[in-house]
Amino acid sequence: MIFGILFGILYLPLILLYPTKVIYKEKMPKEGKMIVTSNHYSNLDPFIYNAKFATKFRFMAKIELFKNKFLGFILKAIGAYPVDRQNVTPSVFKKTLELINKKKKVFIFPEGTRNKEGTEEMASAKSGVIVFASKSGADIIPMLMYRPPKMFRKNYIIVGNPFKIEAADTKKLTKEELASNLERYEKILISLREKLDEKVDKKYSKKK
Repeated sequence: MIFGILFGILYLPLILLYPTKVIYKEKMPKEGKMIVTSNHYSNLDPFIYNAKFATKFRFMAKIELFKNKFLGFILKAIGAYPVDRQNVTPSVFKKTLELINKKKKVFIFPEGTRNKEGTEEMASAKSGVIVFASKSGADIIPMLMYRPPKMFRKNYIIVGNPFKIEAADTKKLTKEELASNLERYEKILISLREKLDEKVDKKYSKKK
């Protein structure tokens, strides 16, 4: 109910102000256990993803943002839950797993922080996304945003194929299996960047 109201108030204007095309949107599963991931440019990213997929993604947000009661109310309504990045407690890990197991669409930025430089290069992905996928049995849905959101500038998001953990026992990864899956995942992100760049370049070259 609240999400629907906020969608009309916040997201529809956001779609107009920050025009974003989603490529391969059909690859986003409608249901099931999943961890949705993307590179991270700005605090607007979660709002844009929620708006473009008309979905209430669950995502972590730094605890400082919840100190303002009004902002905290808005963040919780759109699917955010607080995390103290200086002192990540087991309860955050537990809550994230509970949400995944309840088949909520949990959104994780694997780099762990924003790319404030606005460059195409991603920082190394943290292993947490692989661990969550392993413990929950969820697929990872990799996505990539073309560039930082900017008002009235066309942007693009590309959705990749679901990524599945590979291991002798997917619930208990060895260090080698954790590293191997993380490497596979990062290669997929690189591939998505190349594919997205190619599509956008072709689009603009046709206009010229």
